[in-house]
Amino acid sequence: MFRDFSIDSGTNSVARVTTILVDRFRAERKKKLAPKSMRNEGVLLKSFFRWCQQRNLVSQNPLENITFQKPQLKPCGGPSLDHINQILAEAAAYLEPRLAVLAFTGMRSGELQRLRPEDVDLVANWIHIVSRDGAETKTGHSHQVPIHARLRPYLLAMSNRERPWFFTAAPSNKYPAGDHHISTKHLNEDLQKVLKRLEIPAGRDGGFTVHSLRHSFETICVNARIPQRVVDTWLGHRSDQSMAAVYYRLSGEDSQRFMSEVPFGTA
Repeated sequence: MFRDFSIDSGTNSVARVTTILVDRFRAERKKKLAPKSMRNEGVLLKSFFRWCQQRNLVSQNPLENITFQKPQLKPCGGPSLDHINQILAEAAAYLEPRLAVLAFTGMRSGELQRLRPEDVDLVANWIHIVSRDGAETKTGHSHQVPIHARLRPYLLAMSNRERPWFFTAAPSNKYPAGDHHISTKHLNEDLQKVLKRLEIPAGRDGGFTVHSLRHSFETICVNARIPQRVVDTWLGHRSDQSMAAVYYRLSGEDSQRFMSEVPFGTA
């Protein structure tokens, strides 16, 4: 993004990048990105120019004295269980199981995209979210989520299909065999259409996105009095550096029991 913006602005060398150019780029990006994403992108740019400086590609880091403050986090819950039920009932046949997996496991859309058939263990009742070389999870760690009874029929219906990814995109000119992984962008766009048909708020500005289903999962689990550390384990959170987080271990048996207590309903 920044490379293209710089070239379009007449700056073809990293050594000629100025703070003003970066400011102009960020002003454009602000129209599209949330505050958190803006901060993350700024930190990434600053790290890039520090790397360039260390290798004598630039004499000075144009962002050296710039600080990107963390934005205040605002509560942003997801759709209610009633909304989720409406969404699944309205969704097309190809879309419904994808949204069900997101809603009833709390996994990220990128994790859903990279899910493989061998990651879904219907015998032991687990979905394994695996961090692989070249396809790492956000934290770089693998984790597993029990399969809720509400989700199991969706997975059983797909268990006999031969494909490289658990969910695959429709055949296209580039991938005529229909064996390519799904697009997270198209997944979110498809959900937006469903939400609008149901007259449920859609989009980042006061509405819901695919990532909102992760928020729904946490909210429903916590409201059902599932311990927060259990929910964090299912979600693959790694931000808690307390000793309690170091000491706590969730057994497979307890994890399955807790998941059975989440009131997602039945298929």
